[in-house]
Amino acid sequence: MPAKPPLDLVRIGSYLRQDQAQERGLVVLAFGFPYWVLEEEGLFSLYVAAPDAEPATRELEKFETERAAERELARETAHPPPAPLRKKAKPFSLFVFTWTMCLYFAIQRDQGPHWTNLGESSADAILHGEIWRTITALTLHADLGHLFSNLAAGLLFAWALLPLFGSGCTWLGMILSGALGNLLNAVLHSGAEHRSIGASTAVFGGLGMLVGWQIVAALRRHHEHRDHPWHFQGIAFPIAAGLALLAFLGVGSENNHVDIMAHALGLLSGVSLGLLAAWMRLPEKTPPLLQQLLALAALLLPALAWLLAFLD
Repeated sequence: MPAKPPLDLVRIGSYLRQDQAQERGLVVLAFGFPYWVLEEEGLFSLYVAAPDAEPATRELEKFETERAAERELARETAHPPPAPLRKKAKPFSLFVFTWTMCLYFAIQRDQGPHWTNLGESSADAILHGEIWRTITALTLHADLGHLFSNLAAGLLFAWALLPLFGSGCTWLGMILSGALGNLLNAVLHSGAEHRSIGASTAVFGGLGMLVGWQIVAALRRHHEHRDHPWHFQGIAFPIAAGLALLAFLGVGSENNHVDIMAHALGLLSGVSLGLLAAWMRLPEKTPPLLQQLLALAALLLPALAWLLAFLD
C-alpha cells in the first residue's frame, strides 16, 4: 500500500472493523490496484485511485459474492438452521389426544370423587412417595368447561409443536413438563394441604417448549451471522410472548381457584425441556420409528401411572 495517497481517491467500501477493510484491500491489490484504509467517523473506509475505482469495485463485488456463497455453504453443512421436521402437522395424534382426555373425563365422572381423590396432585402425597400423582392429575378435570379449555389450548400448542419436535417428542415432552411442574409445585407447597387437578400444567409446558425452541433458534441465527450486532430482542420476544400468554390464559379470576404457580412451573419446565431438545437437535436426530414409539410411550404413561395408583 503506497505511503502517500494521491489526491483523487474514491471510496469503494466502508467496514466496521479495520481487518475487514484490510482484507478487501488485499483483494484489490492482488489485481494491481493500490489501496488506502482511512478511519472516518468510527468506520474504516477503503479507497483506491479514481482511475482504478470501477475495475476495483467489480473485483470486490465478485469477492463478496463468492464469500457469501461460501458462508451459506458452511451454514448448511456445519450449522444448519433449526427447521421444522415436517411441512405440515399430521392431525392423527391430535385426535388421539382429544379422545384420550375425553375418555379419562368420562371415567372420572362415572367413578365419582373416589377417582379424583386417588389421582389428584396432592403435595403431601407426592412428597411421601406417590410420584404417579404428578401424571394422573393431568387427566383429571373439575367440569366440562375445565376440560374443554385445556383441550383447546393443548391442541393449539401441540399443533405448533408437532412440525418442530415430531409427534413423540411433542407429546412426551408435554407430559414430562406437566409432571415436572406438578412435582415442583408440590415441593413449593411442602407441609401445606395443597391439591390440584387438570392438564393445564402440561398445556403450559407445551407453550414453554415453543418458547425454548424459539430461544435456541434466535441464538443460532446470531451464531450464524456473527458479523451482525447482537440484538437482545431475538430472545426477549419469545420470552415476553410466553409470559404474556401465561398472564392471559393462566392467571384466571379470583373466583375460579386457578393454580397460577402450577401453570408457571409447567411453563418453566417446558422451556427447560424445549431448550435442551432444540439445542441438542434431538427431534432432528430421532428417526420416525422412534418418534412413533415415544408417542406410544406418552399415550401409555398416564395409564401406567393410574395402574400404580390402584396398586398402592
